[in-house]
Amino acid sequence: MTPVRALLASLFAAILLGAGAFIAASLADGRPHDLLPLLSLGRAPFSLWCFLAAWGAVLFGALGILAAFLAFIAPEEDADPHFRRRGFPKGAPILLIAIALGLLWFALRCAGETSAPPIAVPVMPAPAAPVDSELLGEAPEIPEPASAPTPVADAAAYQWPFKVPLVRGDSAADLAGERLFPDETENRRLFCGKAWIAVTGSSSEEGPADRNWTRARMRASAAQRAVNSWLAEHPDCGRPIVIGVNLGQHSPIAGDGDDGAASAYQRQVLVVSRARFSAEETLSAAAAQAELRAFLDDPASRAALYGGRTFAADPQILSPLP
Repeated sequence: MTPVRALLASLFAAILLGAGAFIAASLADGRPHDLLPLLSLGRAPFSLWCFLAAWGAVLFGALGILAAFLAFIAPEEDADPHFRRRGFPKGAPILLIAIALGLLWFALRCAGETSAPPIAVPVMPAPAAPVDSELLGEAPEIPEPASAPTPVADAAAYQWPFKVPLVRGDSAADLAGERLFPDETENRRLFCGKAWIAVTGSSSEEGPADRNWTRARMRASAAQRAVNSWLAEHPDCGRPIVIGVNLGQHSPIAGDGDDGAASAYQRQVLVVSRARFSAEETLSAAAAQAELRAFLDDPASRAALYGGRTFAADPQILSPLP
């Protein structure tokens, strides 16, 4: 076999690996670049099995491409027909790539299962007014108050693209039709039937802190407007108070990168919401902000929202939209 055929075989194996990675990641409800944070135990609170599976996927994928090269450059037989020998096995690249894709699927699935689940934080109801039993002649029966809905931390699938929007001073470039929440099923789960909703904006660790603080604030404001617009198009979901939260820049973990692929999870839109007590409940913007502030001031609640992420500054609550 010639080196040219061997190179073409390894190129085909790389294309096969890349296409298979998209399919395996889709089956695990993720994307191929979601594997990058798993290659370091310090990125997020993933288990050792997730870490080992991620590195195994990378190793077996590289071996599969190398095996394709060797399979088509190794001679299948000697020039002398009396001394025949078997060449490098042609099935080895396919087997190694299949193992790599299986490990990739397992790593992404494992990371999703070991992420911190949403934690509901109780909001204490107001105490009932005391009743004078002497005036009534006997102690009245006071019904137990219904349990109040509690604020819940969650995360949208959307992750802001690297350096979007571009920041120049206190202004930003147009988002060029960027659609933050395209999944209708997810939107109904996150935004319907709520008394108030808070959506975050954040920036990853790359770049200067002042510019990233401005970009994070603009992302929070854009997410806030996007949720408000979606609710206006779906009146059956009600009109909750929508609040933006600026989380600022993520704390340095891996150092500066060129394209931000490894730090995409640091730019993910996070959501806090509280369900309505009833369909008739009315809530002021000030009351919604107070409940959100109580949630963010609680260390356990904030940890549930961040899901292993760390931000240098305290979150900034933006004004609700009218």
